Amino acid sequence: MQQLANALVNIDVPDPEFLPVYQNLLQMGVNVPFLNFRVAQMYVQRQELNGARQALAAYTATRAGAKDLAPQLLAAEIERREGNLEASAQRYQAVIASKPNNSDIIDAALGGLAGIRLQQKRFDEAVTVYDQLIARNPQNLSIQLGRASIAYQAKRISQPEAEAVLNNWLATQPATNTPPELYSLIGALPTDPQKEALYSYLVETDPTSIPLQLRLLQVIAKRNPAQAQARMKQLIARIPNTSDSYQLQAELARSVGDLNLASSTYQNILAQQPDNIDALAALGGIRFEQRRFESAQEIYAQVLAQKPEDKGTRRALAGLNAILDQPLTALAQLEQLQLEAAAEGGNDSDASRQIQQIQTDFLLRRGFQPPWEDYQRRNRN
Repeated sequence: MQQLANALVNIDVPDPEFLPVYQNLLQMGVNVPFLNFRVAQMYVQRQELNGARQALAAYTATRAGAKDLAPQLLAAEIERREGNLEASAQRYQAVIASKPNNSDIIDAALGGLAGIRLQQKRFDEAVTVYDQLIARNPQNLSIQLGRASIAYQAKRISQPEAEAVLNNWLATQPATNTPPELYSLIGALPTDPQKEALYSYLVETDPTSIPLQLRLLQVIAKRNPAQAQARMKQLIARIPNTSDSYQLQAELARSVGDLNLASSTYQNILAQQPDNIDALAALGGIRFEQRRFESAQEIYAQVLAQKPEDKGTRRALAGLNAILDQPLTALAQLEQLQLEAAAEGGNDSDASRQIQQIQTDFLLRRGFQPPWEDYQRRNRN
């Protein structure tokens, strides 16, 4: 039994199905304290966080566990799953500040901290953390994927630049190499019908990846709406009806164009959680797609009242102002976003695109044609 326990602790992330095996070994009194850590990992995968905490406490109560920093990383992940994002971030920062000799621990803590900042939509801080990871691991392509994903969401790099990083990975790595950073980058990029085979393969490899499930649903919806609806209903049927799952159900409905179902689901979330800003912002997006522009404008104003620095909402509100025939207001809002991006060393390409579109529409309404659309002038040039 002791030899079996020594072998099992070497499995990095054991499948939760083997939880009874590990528990039986512990009950039989084998002297392998790290088995408790593996049990905690399996509980986390099963989303049984109280059990994970108890197993982790059992490990840290041992002499070996008291000196090990790995429990701090798992404890931070438990806090993240519980929604205590700042507590999780502080735990990661404490591990980094302790300057452990184990480089894997530092890299894991930096990666975890970047993930928290991404979840908090503090993209610039997440990019800064990833820059530290790349400085420590300049040849690690997985880390480059992760940085590209966050930098793209932070508007630090353009879509073509992010696509170039992805294409380099796909061209140089075996298909079986599917790290979390690959899912993150593909999930951040816009849906591309030409990537349907890639989406299908990655979803088959990891069915729990919701961003990839959404991308695949969106592609299917474009060529076969009925099939996408059926797949969406199957996915929703597998999700337990809890308050935490409603937003996921709404996202799945929105991905296949079922705006009524998505709208009612977000409204249910807000009825239970009036302070859920993410759900409120998403409902604003639904109203936008439903062409209920004044309602969307009111919702976005509520979001900005609570999160005035939310650039995505500010960009959306500028677009609404343009639609509601307030082009000068929209231009001022977008130019401010550009100035902020430039001050941070980046470029808000979405704001630039919106500005050009508004300026073009502004000229066309007054009987002018911008030079880049003048066929004869283009030929003369």
